[in-house]
Amino acid sequence: MRYYRLDPVDDAAATQWRWSLDTKRRWGLPGTECPRCHSSPLAIALNYPSVDLSRLPEEREYRKARVAPWDEYVQLRDRVLPLLPPGAMVQPGMGMGPLAGRVRGRPPPVAMDGAWNLFVQPEGVDRLLAAGLRGIKPLPTAIKTARDVPPLLEMELQVSGDDVPECRPTPVGEPCPGCGVQRSRRSTVGAEWLDASAMNGLDVFRFRRNPAMTVGSERFVEVLRGMGDTGIRVTEVVVKQPSEAGAFP
Repeated sequence: MRYYRLDPVDDAAATQWRWSLDTKRRWGLPGTECPRCHSSPLAIALNYPSVDLSRLPEEREYRKARVAPWDEYVQLRDRVLPLLPPGAMVQPGMGMGPLAGRVRGRPPPVAMDGAWNLFVQPEGVDRLLAAGLRGIKPLPTAIKTARDVPPLLEMELQVSGDDVPECRPTPVGEPCPGCGVQRSRRSTVGAEWLDASAMNGLDVFRFRRNPAMTVGSERFVEVLRGMGDTGIRVTEVVVKQPSEAGAFP
């Protein structure tokens, strides 16, 4: 199976679609800094629109983007863990709940306004599901559209995939006992080859080592191309079995 990176096109002249979003996520975890290693990772691509915090007594504490002390962050994080989808990656700054706001213009049936945001209209959902693709989870949004523009749904993507062992960063020391962050050195291979055995059969997903990277299978890309111009650029990524990687310079 071949896989491709999905991105919105860079050149506005290369697509017929003229649209933009002015939206805000309903809830999110605050940013923070680990008091032991002083690491302060911040998720900009991890969003779980299916998570509903409306019944939490502390719901208002998740509404405003902010930086919180470590102990407060841990308490807020632990309260939402039971509500997250299976296998969810959790980081400070992670977004939850539906997007609210407005779309300007008319998006295509499958659309991206950033490398980690994938949207669909009902027509796009029907075509993706009819193809039997895995990893298709469209969710309602609170995004307002013009009267003649179909509703815009957001795809909640699972986190999956990995590099082959030769391309993975080398751990340095032990993980931080406080936050679990692992210091590492970049691979000396000088390339990024995805591990064919780590795809979990999904046809579209966020790449685990870089959740801002959206990956689609050739099955997904075939359906996408069948829709014509969607304003999405597809770039093939190299995928190998771990035993094959050592044979390449």
